[in-house]
Amino acid sequence: MSIAESNASVEAKELTPEEAAVAFDRIARRALDLSGEDFLADLDEGTFDDVNPDAHPGLLDVLMALPLVR
Repeated sequence: MSIAESNASVEAKELTPEEAAVAFDRIARRALDLSGEDFLADLDEGTFDDVNPDAHPGLLDVLMALPLVR
């Protein structure tokens, strides 16, 4: 059975800014053991400017989640 033939449904829910911040914080903590707030501060200070995301486990996950908060 293909996806087009299934009866599965997908629902999307828009996050409030508060929910998005909580989700971002959770991702940052799991991926880098940093709070979302600490990650954003480090990012703004340039801590990750010369870091290859592929060589730093978890960084790409957090960078991909940035649109949740910025």
